[in-house]
Amino acid sequence: MNDTVTMILWYTCGVIAGYLIGCCNTAAILARLKGFDIRRSGSGNAGASNALVTMGKGAAVCSALVDILKAFLPVFLLRRVIALPESCAHVSIAVGAAVILGHMYPFWMQFHGGKGFASLLGLSLALDWRFFLIGIGITVVIVLGLRYIALATLICTVLLPAGWFLETRSLPELLILLVPALCMVQKHMINLRRIKDGTEIKFGEKKKPETSSAEQ
Repeated sequence: MNDTVTMILWYTCGVIAGYLIGCCNTAAILARLKGFDIRRSGSGNAGASNALVTMGKGAAVCSALVDILKAFLPVFLLRRVIALPESCAHVSIAVGAAVILGHMYPFWMQFHGGKGFASLLGLSLALDWRFFLIGIGITVVIVLGLRYIALATLICTVLLPAGWFLETRSLPELLILLVPALCMVQKHMINLRRIKDGTEIKFGEKKKPETSSAEQ
């Protein structure tokens, strides 16, 4: 098998597998087990932050951990354990990006999933633990100071591709990371509008599961 065919197979299979792994949306699954659609409750987001609002701390921690691990494990294995051909040097980044996109656009939820922040943290942990700690630090400072999780998410979303490019000088990996980053920024535009209008749910505020929201 020549290098071109090998490269195509690795990238194709890796991206498909990453997307399917990402489609395991923990918050949405837990909400369904409790009898409601998380996209129609709280902030309308199918992620850990809305799991905290609608189901409490236990569900939020479970959602965050699973969403972090589902991005961390495949990328870590591809970078540290599995010996990839030289032609497939960027497969791990592509798989991590696919996991985030799968979380955001899961086929079984009509492509209306979460916003990908926890999985972004998982990817950053697999790439360089320092990026992960920086992301956690930014989140804690902004959430405690301003109580807006969306602002922390947006800043981390922009910093990861930029920081990784400064670290590696790899244009292909920058371009790959920009795909989920731009999708995440687009998904957070509605949060910025709600912050401006004063209607964004702040950290610590709660709404009951039956509270409906038209936002996706």
